[in-house]
Amino acid sequence: MKYKNFHEFEESYSRSFSENKYDEVLNILLHAEELLPKDEYEENLFELMIDESRIYTQTNNSESCIKLIKRAVEKGYPFPLHWPIFDLLRNHPEYEFLHNLNSKLLQQAKENSKFKYEVHLPKSYDPTKEHPVFFCLHGDGFHCNIKNISWYWKPDALLEKGYIVVYPQSSQMYFHNSFGWLRDPALSRKELKACYEQLLLDYSIDESSVIIGGFSGGATTSINIAFENTIPTRGVITLCPGDYLDSVGLEDAKKLAEREMKIVILEGEKDTDPVVQHILKLFKEVGLAHEYHINKGIGHWYPEDLTEKTLKSVEFIVGN
Repeated sequence: MKYKNFHEFEESYSRSFSENKYDEVLNILLHAEELLPKDEYEENLFELMIDESRIYTQTNNSESCIKLIKRAVEKGYPFPLHWPIFDLLRNHPEYEFLHNLNSKLLQQAKENSKFKYEVHLPKSYDPTKEHPVFFCLHGDGFHCNIKNISWYWKPDALLEKGYIVVYPQSSQMYFHNSFGWLRDPALSRKELKACYEQLLLDYSIDESSVIIGGFSGGATTSINIAFENTIPTRGVITLCPGDYLDSVGLEDAKKLAEREMKIVILEGEKDTDPVVQHILKLFKEVGLAHEYHINKGIGHWYPEDLTEKTLKSVEFIVGN
């Protein structure tokens, strides 16, 4: 069976992986080059390598794992060797050399990493009229980049509503093709503010209709952007926020309420974060308009009905 794209291919073996059918998953991964279009295989080779390495760590096959990581490093892909799953490699005779080589490669990649963003314009875009904007931020870590967030949090429905949809990508690299916002929140705010100011120069934007949202680390950063008033935000849509929000206090929440901010928080029922309850309590105390929804059957992930939930969230934020 030939797959159209990497995400479709990934879904075909993700359930088997969760069921610990490692031989089955490995057999699929080793045939990825035959099962994917050439461009999809080449563009997602690192992600395929990560998944293959996870199989080797689960089956204690350190020799195959070392060979795979060497191949990745030789291709210029800095690997996340800091992950605990790779601890079993530490006693391997080639580990120290490989780790040092990987560290140098990673440092070089971080130094060359740049902030970037992708803009989707609605068919109805008219430069003589002002348009609402939705910023959609990726999470932190593996698979966190523009391509991944725009696949799971698609722009289509908002484009039909006349929104300009923007997918920023942080300059803060964690390892190959994987980025995040939370290591340096001040830098994240600086980059997103500069992005917004450039968008004002390039497009016709309604500054009273800017919504920001994101997944995981991007969700947390979206709330931080609102609290700090980094850009003029009307509302926030967050999916699985968490880390760092416990530092938010009552006075911070009062300032948001005074600005008539509206915030929507979506969370998976299998992985709720206590800090979210802390935030919700503050919102209630200060009378900040908000909604909270549990996504049934999933954990820290994107719900299948995210498009529908996004549209309802936007309706809540822009409604009177």
